[in-house]
Order: sequence, then structure tokens, then C-alpha cells
Amino acid sequence: MLFSALLQAKNSQVHQLHANQLLADTLTSIHYQLKIMFKILLRAGNDLFELLYPVSCLVCGDRQVDRRHLCRYCLDHAFEPSNEDGSESSEGLVLPEWMTMQHTLWEFDKGGFLQDVLHHVKYSGLADLGVALGEKLGKELSKNRYLGISHKTILLPVPLHPARERKRGYNQSFLIAFGIANVTGAEIAPHGAVQRNRNTRTQTGLNASNRRKNLSGAFAISEQLTFVNRDVIIVDDVITTGATVFELASLIRGYCGKIGVATIARA
Repeated sequence: MLFSALLQAKNSQVHQLHANQLLADTLTSIHYQLKIMFKILLRAGNDLFELLYPVSCLVCGDRQVDRRHLCRYCLDHAFEPSNEDGSESSEGLVLPEWMTMQHTLWEFDKGGFLQDVLHHVKYSGLADLGVALGEKLGKELSKNRYLGISHKTILLPVPLHPARERKRGYNQSFLIAFGIANVTGAEIAPHGAVQRNRNTRTQTGLNASNRRKNLSGAFAISEQLTFVNRDVIIVDDVITTGATVFELASLIRGYCGKIGVATIARA
């Protein structure tokens, strides 16, 4: 009788283990099926999003499956090169004697595609486009014979006034610097190392003299040690007369080694 009770208990335990295993197998199967369904729904959602909100190249108009706003062909061939001859600066731009180089990707095309691209980076929130342009610039900077990228290099995005940066939501010069850093490994100066303490009017429409006056005293350095014994590359989207970057460079020149400037366009 005792043996019979033990046998029944053992059988009950085996049945319970079997039931538990069946339950575990069922739950595993359901979990796997849900994962598959989720992937299918996610893929369908992505396809629907791509269908409803396609991304096209801003220059040629071709649809971009990778959702880049500038296709690889246009990035390499659509715009007129600036420092094509490898000179220390763009033609017609005179650097201060204490500045090592100015490197620009392309010549600005007022009313053209490049102006449209830069406008979207600056005002349309296309952060990924700003980074992509910076990566293109970074690859070119790596080959600059006057001031290349090394362990001493630090990138200094031209700072915006805090009120303007809050309104815009970002600093387009930082996006470009971020792209440069992505492909070169260069360090970016901490936010606030140099501050813009005056919300200056736009430089557009001002002559060279008035541009300098507009920017006089606009920047203040707060972290001098950031630049000590470093080679600094000031990063901006467009350079025209150089008033902005020269004012910024004059502020840090007493602390650092070589100074250069890198921009996407030269107007």
C-alpha cells in the first residue's frame, strides 16, 4: 500500500514535470512567434513610412533608400571644389600671418544647390546632413599638408549665442565638427570653452569693415587650458571675408599652437 502511494506520488510528479515542460515549450513557441510577428510589423511599418515619407537627394532628386539627403554621387561631384590646388587658402582669401591654413570643400553657389543644402542644415533640422558634410570635410582635412589631423588637434566649432542656439535647437558648426571627428578621431572642444557673449546681427549684407565691427568682442574664452599646446581647427559652415573665424582665432592664439579653419563653403 505504501509502495502504491509512492508510485502514485511519483507518477503525479512526472505528470507535473511533463505539464511544466509543455507549458514552457508553448510559451517559448509563442514568444518566438511574437518576435517574428513584431519583426514583420516593424518591417511593414518601415516600408509604409518610407512610402509615405520618402527621402530624396536634395540635388538630383533620386530617392534614397538609406534616407541620406545627399546621395553619394552628388556629394562627390555636384559642387565646385575650393582648395583644389592644395594651396594654404582659397583664392583671394588672405590669412593673418599667424594662421596656418584655411581649408574649404566647395565654392558657394548663391541661388544654387549648395546654398539650398546649407540652408537645410542650418534651418530645417537635418542634423544627419550636417554630419555627412563634416565627414566629407574630415576626409579632405586628413590630407591637408599645412595642418593635418594629429593627436594634438582639437576642433573648435564657431559658437552660437545661447539664445540663437535655443531657438534653432542645435549649432550647425558642431554638427560639421562631429562629422570631422567621426572620420578622423579628432577631439572637439567642450561646449562653452569659448562663448558667444553678444547676439550679433547676421553678417549677410555687411562689407568687410562692418563685419569686423559687428564681431568685435563677440567671443569670450572661458577654458584656456583646453587649447594649451594644441593645434586648433576652427569649424564653420561658410567663410566669406573670414571676419568671424579671424576674431575667434585672435582670442585663442595666445594659448595654442597652430590655428587653421575648415568650412564647407567659401562665399
